Amino acid sequence: MSTKRKPRPRREKHIDYDRNVFINCPFDDKFKPLYRAIIFSIHACGFIARSAQEGSKQNIRFTRILDLIGDCRYGIHDLSRIDLKVMPRNNMPLELGVFIGCRHFGTAYDYEKDYLVLDSVPHRYKQHITDLGGEDPSIHYNKPQEVVRCVRDWLIYYAPLDEQPLISSHSIMFEQLTRFYEEAPDICKSKGLVFKDLLFDEITTLITDWISSERHKLTEFEELTGLAL
Repeated sequence: MSTKRKPRPRREKHIDYDRNVFINCPFDDKFKPLYRAIIFSIHACGFIARSAQEGSKQNIRFTRILDLIGDCRYGIHDLSRIDLKVMPRNNMPLELGVFIGCRHFGTAYDYEKDYLVLDSVPHRYKQHITDLGGEDPSIHYNKPQEVVRCVRDWLIYYAPLDEQPLISSHSIMFEQLTRFYEEAPDICKSKGLVFKDLLFDEITTLITDWISSERHKLTEFEELTGLAL
C-alpha cells in the first residue's frame, strides 16, 4: 500500500491577489476598536481586507485560513495580545509563520508576499518570538489612531503610483474613521440594518461605499471651486 500523498491541485492566483490583505489579529471585544481601524485603513488605502470572519462554505477554520493566506499578497499580523503571564494564545504567531512559509515555499507569485507585524510595546515580541530579529514590529500602543498610522504608512508604498495621491495622511484618515463609525448606525438604519449585527462582509461593503461617496463629494467640491489639481 503506497504511503505517497497525491499531489495537491495547483492553486490559481486570486483575481484580487495584489490588493488582498490578510488580517491576523484577535477578535475579542477589547481589541475591536483596533480591528476596526485596521479594516478601515486597508480600504481607505485602496486595498481589500480579508479575514477568517468573512463568509465561507469551508467549515474547517484552519483550512479557511490557509486558503485566505494563499489568496492574499499582503498580511497584517498583530501580536499585541500574547500574554506570557498567562497561558499564551498562539494563533497569531502560528498564522504569521504560515504566511512567511507560504512566501518562501509557495508558488512563484507567493514570493511577492509581504507583511506588517504590529505590537503594542517596542521590543515586547522578543519575549516570545526571537526569530523576528531585524524585523521590528510597528507599534500602536493600543491606540486606534496609531493603528491607522502604522497600516497607512505601510500600505501606501504598495499602492499604484497613480492612486497614492488619493490616500489621505494618517491624521485625516483617522478623522474619517471616527466619522464613519459615528455615521454608520444611521446609515444602517436607513437600510433596515443594525450596525452591531453586521457580518464582516457587510461591514467592508459599508466602508467601501462610504469611502467612495466621500471621494465623490470631494471631487464635486474641487470641480465647483476650481481646486482640482
